Amino acid sequence: MSNHCASSVTCKCLLLSTLYVYLSSPDMCGGVLTGLSGVISSPGYPQEYSNNADCSWAIHVSNTSVVTLAFLDFQLENNEGCNFDFVALFDGPTVTHRHLGKYCGADKPPNIVTTSNQLLVVFKSDFNIGGRGFKCYRSAEQYKNCQQVLSAVSGNFSSPHFPSVYPNNINCHWSITLAAGYRIKLFFPVMDMEDRNSLSDECDYDSVAVYDGDSQTDTLLGRWCGREHPPSLISKANKLLVVLSTDRNEAHRGFSASYLGGKCSVCGHPIQFQNKRKSHLQSTGMLNLLIL
Repeated sequence: MSNHCASSVTCKCLLLSTLYVYLSSPDMCGGVLTGLSGVISSPGYPQEYSNNADCSWAIHVSNTSVVTLAFLDFQLENNEGCNFDFVALFDGPTVTHRHLGKYCGADKPPNIVTTSNQLLVVFKSDFNIGGRGFKCYRSAEQYKNCQQVLSAVSGNFSSPHFPSVYPNNINCHWSITLAAGYRIKLFFPVMDMEDRNSLSDECDYDSVAVYDGDSQTDTLLGRWCGREHPPSLISKANKLLVVLSTDRNEAHRGFSASYLGGKCSVCGHPIQFQNKRKSHLQSTGMLNLLIL
């Protein structure tokens, strides 16, 4: 020890200084990120990144949130297939999770929203030709539209992030409540969920359920999954509850739904549903769905 340091204090200072330089080096990259938001950039950004970089950022947010990622700047070596320098994104904590995309060149990747509370960002460069690199902003997003009360006489709603894939591990409720004397007609133009359990033939994984009332203790009108097409549903009274439940694995586009309120003053007479949206429904080829 005496051959290298004048004292133990000097040695400790040298070691700490060396460690600081190492950790603050622009070539250092990657890590586990748990804050609500922050910036990720390539080593040395906005200067040219180093060759042979291999960086991984594992982003973790709360269980009730998803991760959003927006690229502010992007310039990497370009080639078809992005096999030399690239940024790869995965919908989970490891490269075995769903691949969200692989990007290179100068075109900024699209904004990314995960289906769970984790995202893996991987940056790799080869032995030559570089670029300015990239800078992106990450944030945690709460499920803002997952619990809704709908009171308008007609309306539309859909699974979170539709037509992109819905998040995992969510339980969303849409409670349609109209004035007394109204009944509700509900239909699903699009349904794209995880398929039924092949063993039980039930919607055990991801599903949409509809209840004839305002709680899950009311009559279940049906439960659907996969690419099934639910029939048009009509409530017995002025309330319907739609529940979306997803598990921790596979995710799809989800669903879109529309509803109309109708009122009849004499029991047994045909229900007169509101037709203010007739022209829109004609243009989308869906008017026939409203005919009782």
